[in-house]
Amino acid sequence: PDLYRSAPSGVSPVVRLLCRVIKLAWLEGPQFQNVTERVGQFLQSSPLHWVLGLEIYTDLTTDMQPSIGPSMSRFRRTALSFRDTALPPIFTIGMQTLQQVATGQITIGDKTEERRLMKQVLRLCCNCLSFDFMGTIPDETSDEQSTVMVPHSWNMLRDEGIPKLFFDLFSRSCTAQWPECAQLCLQCLVLLAALRRSFFQKEEDRTKLLASMMQGTTGVLAAKMGLQDTQCYHELCRLLGKINATHQLNELCASEQFQVWIEQVYSFSMDSLRHWEVMPNSKHYLLGFWAAMVSPVILLQDKAPKALEAYIQQITLAYIESRLFMAEASADPNNTADWDDPLQDEVLRAEQLDVLSNLGRCRYQETAQEILKHFEEVSRLGQAGQMNQAVFEKKMTWLVYMMGALVGGHASAKVSPASRADTDAAPTHVVNGELAGRIFRLVTVTDGQAVPSEGLELAYLYFLEQFRKVYIGEHAKQVVQQQVSERLATVLGLEDENAVLGLLINKIGNNLQQRFSLESVVKKTLALFHELAAGINIVHTSDRSPHLIVSGRLLLKNDMVKYILGNHASPQFGFLTHGLSYGKYRTMYYHTLGKLLFMDIRENKDAFEKFMEPQGHILNTLWQQSCQNPALLRQESCKGPLIGLCRDLRGIGLACASCEPYQMLFDWLVDNPKNPAASRVTLFSRALDVWWDDPEVTTPLLKFMSEFVYNKAQRISFDQSSPNGILLFREASTILITYGTRILQRTQFKDLYVEKYKGIGVSLDMFSHALHGNYTNFGVFELYSDSSLSKSMALALQMCLAIPLQELNAYLKALKPYYYFLELATRGHMSKVMELEPLMLTTLLQSIEEGLLSFETGVSMQCCAAVDNVISYFHIQAHNKSQNRTTPEQERVRRFLTEAPQCLQKILHLMFQLVMTGEFSSTWSISRPLLGLVLLHEQYFMQLKEQLVMSQIEERRAKLRGYFDDLMSGVENNLSTKNKDHFTRNLYNFAQVVRTLS
Repeated sequence: PDLYRSAPSGVSPVVRLLCRVIKLAWLEGPQFQNVTERVGQFLQSSPLHWVLGLEIYTDLTTDMQPSIGPSMSRFRRTALSFRDTALPPIFTIGMQTLQQVATGQITIGDKTEERRLMKQVLRLCCNCLSFDFMGTIPDETSDEQSTVMVPHSWNMLRDEGIPKLFFDLFSRSCTAQWPECAQLCLQCLVLLAALRRSFFQKEEDRTKLLASMMQGTTGVLAAKMGLQDTQCYHELCRLLGKINATHQLNELCASEQFQVWIEQVYSFSMDSLRHWEVMPNSKHYLLGFWAAMVSPVILLQDKAPKALEAYIQQITLAYIESRLFMAEASADPNNTADWDDPLQDEVLRAEQLDVLSNLGRCRYQETAQEILKHFEEVSRLGQAGQMNQAVFEKKMTWLVYMMGALVGGHASAKVSPASRADTDAAPTHVVNGELAGRIFRLVTVTDGQAVPSEGLELAYLYFLEQFRKVYIGEHAKQVVQQQVSERLATVLGLEDENAVLGLLINKIGNNLQQRFSLESVVKKTLALFHELAAGINIVHTSDRSPHLIVSGRLLLKNDMVKYILGNHASPQFGFLTHGLSYGKYRTMYYHTLGKLLFMDIRENKDAFEKFMEPQGHILNTLWQQSCQNPALLRQESCKGPLIGLCRDLRGIGLACASCEPYQMLFDWLVDNPKNPAASRVTLFSRALDVWWDDPEVTTPLLKFMSEFVYNKAQRISFDQSSPNGILLFREASTILITYGTRILQRTQFKDLYVEKYKGIGVSLDMFSHALHGNYTNFGVFELYSDSSLSKSMALALQMCLAIPLQELNAYLKALKPYYYFLELATRGHMSKVMELEPLMLTTLLQSIEEGLLSFETGVSMQCCAAVDNVISYFHIQAHNKSQNRTTPEQERVRRFLTEAPQCLQKILHLMFQLVMTGEFSSTWSISRPLLGLVLLHEQYFMQLKEQLVMSQIEERRAKLRGYFDDLMSGVENNLSTKNKDHFTRNLYNFAQVVRTLS
């Protein structure tokens, strides 16, 4: 207590240390699990001792939560053991203390100490309720969707007085002005509202809990108790959202409190929307509350409470108005309010528009008319010059977004009840047409302006994306019913659906020609274009039958699309020449155009040649220069065209999804297969030779070659007698050698990642694609003394060795191909790998050992496969007795095992650790190499087994020794598939039983 009074900040670190020690020792035996007995002594002493005991419990419940990271599996088991043994009595102590405080059985004269005790016990109860009972380690972002999975034995939570207890304590905290205690009360209530449905044995218990919740929140809302505190306001919004999320509308309506409660929530929501600038992010829960009501109201139709539909409509209109007020405030340069503008924050904006699209489904026509009214008013004031330009742009941006959200919500909505409530209401296709018509007219006006508004342009693209869904639905109607009286095109004053699509495509074309200075607009425009070109939509028509609509086929009928395909490299498309940073957008552009082109021309080679003319012109110019003197390519005037060509060709390569288009691209590049050195494809290795030190050139060039040699979906299929597969591999090999030899000699780098590791990652990816392409017979190279395979393999291994282990972990995203290459190299080219010195091979195996611990599942699986390949090769060489003489391969294996035996032994040790702690996701994958390692290092395996057995406490040793005996039961001394399968089954059983020990 003296320490607590004189240096309270010194107590917390000591408590945290104690909790961490308890956590680490928990599984070592029951003597380390009697924490409640020890802390119980504190709870029998002075109030300060009591607070300290509660603090230990609070920190312990926090620290025991399982988390992602090292020893994750062990800590998860610790958490589940703690949940079953210590957590129930801790929670009981917390709840009993709260009840005693509430009933006045505990009275503390000093208000500061009472406040401290109250805060501590509330935090403890909150921690207990938010404990990860299932050990699922949920993502923090999914907090609002979670259900509290308390054990069935926590009977006290079924008492209907529990919510009342927290509401009473909330009221008491507000009166005493203890805001942090009030917040914790509401947090506990949020968790109580989220209790799993199956926790209640009787439905009436759950109904009573709901009634208490409704009564308590009604009281808080009516008295506006504690709502001036922003955090309490936020927690109350969460509580209302959670009550609604965990109960169906008919359950809420069945409560006697419902009418009074819903009126209070409505009045609170309307008041909050009027003061939109206060805690705007908390409003999301309130809006979500009403948005979640929409589907049940539509579904229940006349059975739903009468007032509910009107409430939802009023909330929707108030929300629309609040966005316009927000637009006005955000346009004011002097505004210093502390809130995030959703127009600047895509995630926030998407959340808000999603809510609006749901709300708008309730009375679709009325909401649309209201938005149109605002639209007309803002347009009129803007054109008359009675509104500031910045305010006009912000308001218009919000209106366009909201119109898009309405249209998008309608596309996924059920039949709107407005049509039954008001027979004079306009049909929805007319409403959609009116909304779209206003937007397209505004687009025409703003497209004529020299200075674009980025926010407004992004809003247009959002609207077009939502409108696309409606358009596809309308098109499906055309397909099913040839005569459709209700047509969207008619409302827009257009001839047919093709002309409607023309409006979308024209905006896309216009953005690429005029709006290219705004990078975000270019990015979203190309994403929309790609979605239209590549999208396959399943549309359910009125007769419920599904129809497949390939929107790319609709695009091909459009004049603007035909124009783009015919003039794709025209200077009109300014984004193509805007700068090197736009390179990735060129790839996306040509990927989309390639999709459309191959859909249109099929196997028409002439049409492909015509399409490729602009690229062909650049390719020929650069190629002729490289034939005269490759050094000429180093001129600055060649750099832009060369990078552009690589980006464009990669996009077209991405679009080659089958044999025919790929063959056309291959023939276009390899135009002289009889004399490969005179083919245009050699330009890339020549360009790399002079530009190897400039990542602006090397990265796109290597990425294109990686795509070109990639046999995805078996698209590379040459004739049996064709040498093309060998030509393709040799070209990849030349590029690897050209780049690799230079980059390994370079020692000075400004940016290690951009200038070295990114290039090495992409070139290893390219070489892996070439090795795994299945279009090259590698035996031919050695047979005809062609060194391209052996040279490129040796160089790729040197590139791997040039990456220090810590750099490999730091840049793993870019260097994933490192592990892919090692798996392929050890699978089919182990004799080349064994040409490395034992020290170098040890370095590679150390990186594989590190990779086994990777959180990237793909990497850890590839490492298992690589170890399996190495061990299988060693076994084959060990059992390959050919005419009593030792082959060079056998000699290399013997030398490695003699000079560096500990390397594989460490991997064996690590694999057993991973199996025994349950930290490896696939027992099958780890069992394959593990058997080989056990058979190769039998002596070491026996020592390791003994070491692991002796590390256990006395009573567990015999059990573990028995488990190891069962593991090797029936396992033979060979690596046949049958034997491996038998060992896999044994290992699976071993992994299950060994975890019960700890």
